[in-house]
Amino acid sequence: MILKTEVWIKIAGGVVMHKEYKNITILSEIERKINTLNRTRNNRIEMSKRLKKYSDKWKLVFFCLNIEAVIFVLLSLGGKEVKPSFAGSDFSLIAGIFSIYVILLQYYVSELNYNERALKTHYHQLDIEDLILKLKNLLLDSNRQKSDIDEKSLMVRFDTIMFEYQSILKNNENHDSVDDEKNRYSIIIADRANENKDIEVNKKEIKDFTVDNILLHVNMGILIFPVLTTIIYFIK
Repeated sequence: MILKTEVWIKIAGGVVMHKEYKNITILSEIERKINTLNRTRNNRIEMSKRLKKYSDKWKLVFFCLNIEAVIFVLLSLGGKEVKPSFAGSDFSLIAGIFSIYVILLQYYVSELNYNERALKTHYHQLDIEDLILKLKNLLLDSNRQKSDIDEKSLMVRFDTIMFEYQSILKNNENHDSVDDEKNRYSIIIADRANENKDIEVNKKEIKDFTVDNILLHVNMGILIFPVLTTIIYFIK
């Protein structure tokens, strides 16, 4: 049985001029979807690792920020015995603003649920793997000698699997472009390593410019602020 899929042809300016049909078989479509699902699954794996990394780094950042906030408050309350400048209203104001910032930031990051999202994404990639195995079983069944499975039956099973795939995509968070970029780059590196096993392949780091990562690194920089402020008021 032949499946027909529409291919829309566009010219300059994005105007659709005409459409043509490309004939494909159910087996070739199954193979294509296996590759598609594999790519989606690998993207989900990269996303899960990225979110887990965010969670671990934020734990360390908040540990340091909370220690600095406590030191700020203690110095503003009883620091005049150490240095009179710590008892001033301006230092108390800075300490109060910094403590409020840490509290609000901690609340905001906790709402992002990095750990929970990483775990959910991990289970999502396992669900996709189950679908990949089902698609491979379709190919195995069709390739069996004296197979009694007709193409119509394959199409019904294929449509069921694709419906499951669409359902889990709708019910899960989409990955970021950096996840797909890391996935594609890892495939390229693996292919090069397989082709030249004796040659060491130099790996480059894919930069993460997501809002989450930028916010994380900004607050890593903010860790220096309490240290500098304390030093400045100490030498006054």
